[in-house]
Amino acid sequence: MSRKKTIDQAQLFHETEQLILESGYAGFHFKALSEKMGVARSTIYNYYTKKEELITAYMVHLLEKVVENMGQAEMEEQPVKYLIHLWSRYAHMHQMLQIMPYIDQHATPQVQENIKKMFAMFTEMKLKIERTLVKGQERGELRTDIQMKTMVGLVMATIQVPINHTSQSQWVEEVYQLLMTGLKN
Repeated sequence: MSRKKTIDQAQLFHETEQLILESGYAGFHFKALSEKMGVARSTIYNYYTKKEELITAYMVHLLEKVVENMGQAEMEEQPVKYLIHLWSRYAHMHQMLQIMPYIDQHATPQVQENIKKMFAMFTEMKLKIERTLVKGQERGELRTDIQMKTMVGLVMATIQVPINHTSQSQWVEEVYQLLMTGLKN
């Protein structure tokens, strides 16, 4: 009796991400993924019955890492800068989330569950950003004349600012300065 080959979850998620970034959602399929990983397609099917399950499981994993790291922001000397730095580490996240409209959200019960988890994590992200910004307001470091939802949305939107024109640390500094002082000269 032969043993089934196992897949390292971290490698599977890494290769899933790479294939989506290289080929997009339409170009993502288990055949291409199995070739990248050097395993049979059936090995992947032992873990996920459809590509939507794998992609949404990967997205849940990605968002869990981000949310976990966001807790550190409140303890930092410059919490907003920490959030911007965190976004720079997960800059590819917005590219991954852009494929959501193409995913059949009713493909399987697991896909539906993963999508529920994703929306719960987005809510948690917004709450963590809001808590960080409120503390900044309480310390007198941030404006109080702008609605909190606007400020949270702006912080979340910075993940879409391209990084490829500069170093990561310079990008963090530039985006932080824009957030804190605006475009005004």
